[in-house]
Formats: sequence, structure tokens, C-alpha cells
Amino acid sequence: MPSPRPAPLVFLLVVLSLLLTAAPSPAPAAGSPAFPRYKEGELIVRYKDASRAKKKIAKGTLLRFFRRFPIAHVRLPAGMPVRQGIREYLKDPDVLYAEPNYLVRKSATPNDSMYPQQWNLPLIFAPAAWERFTGSNAAGSVLVAVLDTGIAYTHPDLVQNLWTNPGEIPGNGIDDDGDGIVDDYYGANFGGLTPGDPWDDDTADSHGSHVSGIIGAAGDNGPGIAGINWGVRIMAVKFLHGPEGYGELSDALSAMEYALARGAKIINCSFEVAEDPSLTDGIRSVEEAVAAADAAGALVVSAAGNGGLNLDRTRVYPASVRIPNNISVAAVTRNDTLAGYSDYGRHVVDIAAPGGAGTGSADAILSTVWLSNGSQLYRTTAGTSMAAPHVSGAAALIWNSNPALTGYQVKARILNGADAGGDYAQKVITGGRLNLERALTVGELPAVFDVSPYRVQAGTEVTVTGTGFGAAAGSLTIGGSPATLVSWSDGAITARVPAASGDNTVRVSGGGGGFPLLYPAPPSLQITANPVAMAGPGTVVFNLGIAGADTRIVKYEWSLGGAPLAEIPGVTTSVSQEIGTQGEYLVGARVTDDLGRTAEASLAYRGEGSSGSGGCFIATAAYGSYLHPKVGVLRRFRDRVLMGSSPGRLFVDWYYRHSPALAAIIARHDCLRVLARLLLTPVVFALEAPFPTLSLLGFSLFSAAAAIRSRKRLHPC
Repeated sequence: MPSPRPAPLVFLLVVLSLLLTAAPSPAPAAGSPAFPRYKEGELIVRYKDASRAKKKIAKGTLLRFFRRFPIAHVRLPAGMPVRQGIREYLKDPDVLYAEPNYLVRKSATPNDSMYPQQWNLPLIFAPAAWERFTGSNAAGSVLVAVLDTGIAYTHPDLVQNLWTNPGEIPGNGIDDDGDGIVDDYYGANFGGLTPGDPWDDDTADSHGSHVSGIIGAAGDNGPGIAGINWGVRIMAVKFLHGPEGYGELSDALSAMEYALARGAKIINCSFEVAEDPSLTDGIRSVEEAVAAADAAGALVVSAAGNGGLNLDRTRVYPASVRIPNNISVAAVTRNDTLAGYSDYGRHVVDIAAPGGAGTGSADAILSTVWLSNGSQLYRTTAGTSMAAPHVSGAAALIWNSNPALTGYQVKARILNGADAGGDYAQKVITGGRLNLERALTVGELPAVFDVSPYRVQAGTEVTVTGTGFGAAAGSLTIGGSPATLVSWSDGAITARVPAASGDNTVRVSGGGGGFPLLYPAPPSLQITANPVAMAGPGTVVFNLGIAGADTRIVKYEWSLGGAPLAEIPGVTTSVSQEIGTQGEYLVGARVTDDLGRTAEASLAYRGEGSSGSGGCFIATAAYGSYLHPKVGVLRRFRDRVLMGSSPGRLFVDWYYRHSPALAAIIARHDCLRVLARLLLTPVVFALEAPFPTLSLLGFSLFSAAAAIRSRKRLHPC
């Protein structure tokens, strides 16, 4: 229906009302994440061209250059904050990344109820495995490096299974093997006063010694306990210090480099590093260290962490590193349920293993310690720190029983042998807990280590990585339905996924371990208002509720007061608006997820507004957004001039009651929006100009009067 022709006086008032807008209240700020600890004054810097790195340390002092990674450990100039140092280094085009020298800590120990001692070994069927093989510490057998608080290397249950450096004579004060570390006979100590002495100085729980006992306390020797391996070679690589078990990222890198240089094939990492997302996107130096271990054919076994976190949604290092040689381990209790403190992740954490609960209680894991100067040699401790060495011990037992295996094949046996089901069925990739006997006997089967992306819809192209796929193309199924193959090799397959059908596990050639895929539901939206209604002018907060399984939203768009949908800087799921009385204020929203799917919702809010945005009714309809700079000019005129006098305030109140209907008409028709902008242009120009503006304002009013006199009927465009 054609728009009614307004009376001349009303039209004149409408032109004046184009000056009026309302400033939106800012959306509530998101809470800032807690900052993890890092060493002030130092950085870890990675140059693109490693050969030039030593020559380019212009903004600090080179403390260490890691040849294997290659990464520089740098001390910043005095007084330079870490955040500034990162910015300065990233200005250099030769720098690949720069990150803090994060402080590393052992996984904390929780406190839970009591259970019988060494319940962990029957739970993983260790006695049945020992009937086949108990381990080997012979020269040339697989070497396990424990990167931790050190090892009490005189402990009677550990001493016979400890690696010793054949190139070093102990206690002579000489660097016999020329590696830069004096007397590193049992291993090395990074960040400590005695680099060649990796003695466990953790007086709280003797963390490194406890981990080592799980892997390989001597078995069948009378007193004490049995480790998973009765015979094994364990290397002490100390970089965590004292009862708090703290260290530095630079020392962790040194520890990894030392272990790899001496031929370690299994590296146990019962520690965790939390990134600061405001400084770095991931901890790439840790990723590079794990990748260097991968290139050397070594396995890395990582404690998932003890924060009860879902690592599908947050990252803890090195557990979150998705490189094929890394095995991330969650913790279970004696009753075969996931420990409440344990981190987990259906698409990040590989497997669960005993971690116990209640440090100091029978429900925790009994292992070797050196407390009270050796008067206490055994104690129970709990955590994912205890779960990881179960898997490291299993890897050593498998590898020493069959030295011809590759690291990937050892990992495949561990994953394929897992006891699936139970409390962790939806918590880890395998859906199961370590079974030592099955891992030792399962044989060669395909094993899927990772699928990227793992959140899909029908037709998504995915890359499947693992081992044992075979050189010739076989089949790849998802929930039993065949996927369309794009490429195939023994360790990597590319395919397009079919439609979802029940169990969405990826399997290769019908056997071995699989990997779960997510077919997330499309997002759905609902807009709510707070308060739900108002009797007079005021501020309303519109909140956007989003439902959808594992959906990550990558784009938020809002339509405020009938304006077109558009992204608003800084606004995601909540926006505040000042609105007037009598009428409906129209709000719309649209989101887009990372699979490209969209969802929309709308709300007609009754009470405080109409089709402007926060009082920016006609101006917002004309310019399309209350954030437009021209609208800002008009808003400042309203706040600084009109609201400063009683007549001006009366006019603002009248405008809030009567302008929404006209604004709604303007917003719906492009030709009216063009006309409104044409009328507003001289007014805005006059308000911005530093000279008298009355003549321009008069010109605007004259234009409006001319339009009225033409008595032309307006039609929708």
C-alpha cells in the first residue's frame, strides 16, 4: 500500500528528528584468562633460516641455540617486558615465531578415596603380559628417557635398570665425552647448579623417581615393588626442580635434545605447560621438539593433565600436540572409571591408564620414592603423571620384545589393544584403557592416529593418518559406510565422508583401531532480552543463545532496529541498546559456523523502541547502522545541544514516541533510504564544519519544504 502523505508540519519535524540518535551501551567484556607463569626477560625464538639465527640476535643476548629444532633461547635487554620483546622480534621478517620461556610444572596430584596397593597392575593385565615377557635392560635395548625432577639413582629398586653414560667416568670432574656437561653419568640436569647430576630433589613426592618406578622398578627381586618392565634402561633427564616441580620451557627443550642425542626411543613427559593465548597461538617450540623426536623415530608419551579439562576445546602441552609419535594419556581410578581430575578429549587424548586418586592413600599408584633422606622408599601418588608412565612402560615392553618394530607400530599396538568401553568410551580416541597383555600380543593391524578435520558433514574431504594401511588401496569406512577415496598410502589416506550413520568411527580395511568423527548438528539460535519489557526509555541487553553439538561459530551478524544484517566490531553474542517507548524494536541475528552453515533468529521487542537502533531510528534506517560515522555526528549534537535544554529534551521525548513507524518504512525501501541520506547530508556537513551552520540547516529545511510542495506520492521501491 502506498505510504501516506505527511502533513507539512509533521514532515518538518521528521527532518529535525534525523539529528537524533542514541549511543549503544558497550557489550559486557569477556573475562580475561588467567596468565600462566613464564620467565621474565627471556624468549624462545625460531628463525626461518636457522643458519642466520646466531647472527641476528640484535634485541637481546643468545643464551642457547638448539641445533636439532632449531630454536634460540634469548635474554631480552634489561627492562624489556616479554610482551614487548615478542612484538619486537616479530617485526623481523626472518623470525618464524617468538614465545615466552614458559615455566613448566609437573602434573599436580589430586586427593581422593582409598584403594588396595598396586591395583593398577592387574587392571591393565600386567601379570598375563609377564607370562610372555618381563622386559630387558641389555645393552642395545630400548632406552626410556624420563624428563622430570630427576631420579634417585641409588634407589635399590631402580639402580639396576638405570642407563649410564658409557662415555663418562663418574665423579672425576671431567667432561669425558665432550658433550659440554661434566660427569653426566646417569643423565643430565638442566636449570640446576650441577648439570651432570640428575638427582631427584623433589622432597614432596619424589616425582621423577615415582614415574621411573612405574616404568621399570626391578621385579622378582624380593623386596619392594615391580614396575611394568622388570628389566629396562631408564635415563634421568632432570629439568624440573624442588617440591613444586617447576622448570622452564628452555630447559625442557634442552632435556628433549639431550635425550634424543643419546638415542632415547621413548620419552616420558609427565608434565604440563599452559599457554597464554594473549601472547601465543599454541606453543610451537614444544610442537617442534615433538616433531624432532618423530623424525628420530622416537615416541613421546604425554600426561593429559589434571585440570579436568576437555582438550578438544583447550590446549595443554605436550598432550595437545597432534603429531603421530605423541601418545596422550588420561587417568583412571581403581574402579576403572575416568578420574575426576583427569583431562580428556575424544579427539586429542589417545588412551587412558591407571592414575589413581588420593595421593598417600591406597587408591593411588604405589611406586618408588626417595623421601626423608631415603628413610621412605615407597609411596602412593596419583595423577595423569602416573598414567603416562604406564604407557611408556608398555611401549618399552612391546619394543624390547620385538626390536624390529617402528615407533608407529608400537603405538598402533598400544591403541589397538585398548579395552574399549566403560566410563571413558566418549572421553578418549580409543574409547578405552590400556591392556598390556593385548598390546603385547595384538599383532600388526591398521591404526588410525588422527583425522583432520574431525568435525565434518557429508562430502567433507578428510585426511586420515596412521600406520599399517598397506601400499595398495583398501577400504575406508565411517560408521560402516564406505567413504570415497581420493588418495591412499601406507600412512595417509584422503577421502570424502559419507552421510552420518550411527557410530561415526573411521576404520581402515575393517580392522584395527579407529578414530571418531563428529557430525555436529547445525547451530540454532534464540534471542532473549533483558529486561523482558520496560515501561519507559532505557537500555535493553539482547543476548544470543546458540545451541549445536560441537559447533564453532566463526561469524556473528546483527540486525538492529530493522537495519540489514551486518557484523558489528566487538559484538558477538550480546549487544546493548537504548530504546524509546511505544512500538516494536526489531532485532535479528545470523551466525555462521566453521562448516559454512548459517542460522538466523529474530525478536520483536515491545516497549522501548522501534526500527531505529538504540534511539537512532531514522538516522540508522538511512545509513544502515548505528555505528556509521554520520550517525555519530548526529548523536553528539543530540547529547551536547538538545539534551542540554528543556525544549530539546521535550523534543527528544516526542521523537522517541513518534519516529519509529517512519523509520521502519525507510528501512524497508532503498529509495527512501537514499532520500533520507540526501536530506541528512547537508545537516551532517553543517554540524561537522568549523564555521556557522545556520545557512546549511536552512537549506536542509528548504529542501524538505520543497519536497512537500511537490505533493508527489511515494511508492515502495
